[in-house]
This record gives sequence, C-alpha cells and structure tokens, in this order.
Amino acid sequence: MSNPKLAIVGARQFGGTMMVPLRSGNMTQNTSPNVIAIDWGTSSFRAYLVAHNGKVMDQKQSDNGILNVANRDFDAVLHNACEDWLAKWPNLNIVMCGMIGSKQGWKEATYLSGDTGAIDLANAVTELEWRGRNLRIVPGVQAKSFGGGPDVMRGEETILVGALSLNAPKNGLYCLPGTHSKWVLIENGKIGAFSTFMTGELFSILKKHSILSALISEAPKVSKAEQDIAFLQGIDMATEKVELLHELFSLRAGVLTGDTHQTAIVDVLSGLLIGSELISMKSMLDRAKQNIILVSSGEIAARYHAALTHLSYEPILIDAEKACISGLLAVSLELPETALTH
Repeated sequence: MSNPKLAIVGARQFGGTMMVPLRSGNMTQNTSPNVIAIDWGTSSFRAYLVAHNGKVMDQKQSDNGILNVANRDFDAVLHNACEDWLAKWPNLNIVMCGMIGSKQGWKEATYLSGDTGAIDLANAVTELEWRGRNLRIVPGVQAKSFGGGPDVMRGEETILVGALSLNAPKNGLYCLPGTHSKWVLIENGKIGAFSTFMTGELFSILKKHSILSALISEAPKVSKAEQDIAFLQGIDMATEKVELLHELFSLRAGVLTGDTHQTAIVDVLSGLLIGSELISMKSMLDRAKQNIILVSSGEIAARYHAALTHLSYEPILIDAEKACISGLLAVSLELPETALTH
C-alpha cells in the first residue's frame, strides 16, 4: 500500500461501556478551553475539551450512542461526562453533532439546503436548554445526489468543515466511508451535491444475516497479507463484472465448488462491495483526478485507500476524528456571542 499524500495522524480507538477519560495535553493555568465538542452518534459518545488553538485538552468516550441510552436519559450521559469540566469552566459552549440531532436523538435539528460552510452551520444551530445553559446541535445538510435524487447527511457536515479548517482542498471530491459512505463535492470550500452508499450496512447484513454468514463465521483465520490479497481480488471482481447481486451468490458457489478459498470470503466480500461503490463513482473520480480526499480513520481508511490506489487514484488522507473536532471548534468560533445564556 502506498503512503497517502497527506496524513493527519493520531486518531485513537477506544471501547467499553464505561466513560473512558483520556488526555492529549497537560491542562495548565495558561490553557484556555473554547468549547466542549461532542460527537454523539448511534453507537458511541465522544466528548472533547478543546482549546481556542484546536488543542484537545481532555477527552472521554463511552458506548452511550443514542440507541444505547437507557430511557433516553441523554441528560445523565452528558452530565456524567462533562460535570468536572463545567465545574472548572462553567461558561463553556457545548456544541454537539451527529445523530443526537436526529428524530431518535435529544432534539431534532434542521437540515440546511444549498452550499454550506461553518458560518452557515453556526447560524442554524438548534438550541436546547440544559441545566441553565444552552446546548447547540449542529444542523444536518440536504442536497441533490449526483443522480438527481434526494440525499441527507448528519454529522458528516461537521467533519467536512473541520477538514477544510485543517487546510484540505477547497475544491475536490471527498469520501467519508462508514456504515453509510458519503461522496461529497466540495466547491469553493462549501458542501455541494453528494451521494450516499449503504456499503457498510450491506456488508454487515451479508456477513451476519445471509447465506454467506456460516461460511464467514466458520472460516479459519488468515494472515493480514492474505486478507489484503483477497480484498483486492474483490475489487477486481467489481471492476470486471457489473452483476453485483449475482456475484454475491457466486461467492458461496465458489466455496462449494472449490473455486474460492473459504478463508478469504469475508475479505473478497468487502472488496466486492467497496469496489462496486467506487465503480459507481468512476466518472466523478475521473473528473476529480488529483483532488480526491479520503476522510477516515483506522482499518476502513486503509481499505478505501488501498481500493482507490489499486484503481490508480491518489487520494489525500485526512483523519476523521481530528476533522470532527476541528469542525465542532469551527462552528463554535462562528456562534453569535448573543446566543450564549448563563
């Protein structure tokens, strides 16, 4: 795998159901936080104490995503995470993004239309009164997809404005892999049209709840090198054939007939699905040329980067966690001071 042209490193992976405090800097008397930045998704909760210069002074994480919060007690989750910070800095902004602003979240935030940047997001935050202060929830974005149909994002808009604040290209094709991967056209530093692919969700369903599940669960473990080779085989399958629904079944048939090694099936499946996504985006990728920006972290970033380079593209890589933190800070810095009430 070739090295990315630009790597913003340092993303951390945490787990567990308990709140996990972490530190990425020494909190001294001279350090002044600007915002409590919260990325609150479906399955996880991440809170960051962020200084004016973007430095993360402290951070915490738990598995208290919106679907895991008992009795929808979002108040308790936030209080347990942030009470020590607020005891020391009681006037801090609290800005949240992600599914916390969905219909299933704490309070539904609006969707913005049209070209969108940090100022637009800040001017359209949804406010929520909480223990005598205002919380701000970043709005989502709605737009036409590249095919002309409707599309929406919630959370990715914050990551995108954060990537731009980290000096990512102001014009280019951005890819944000995930359960629902987003491909976003950024023009003049603003979010334009975008398309969503259910690649990650489909992979999870096929892996756990399909005719392929038993083959995958019973497959012996293989080396990382063998996994990578199988993944690229899946990419090649996607580029050579267009009958995705047939090719999915052919994975099982190949194992039964001996044409496909069972040990490799999950990685071939991953490559086939990601490859199909990239082939769907081929015309956009060809037009973007050198301005393809991959905003991601961890293993999924490595897979998308490998897939893109295998197809002769040269993506710029930006760490998604750092971009999200920078995006929440960018929105906080654009908030009207008059909106703050304590």
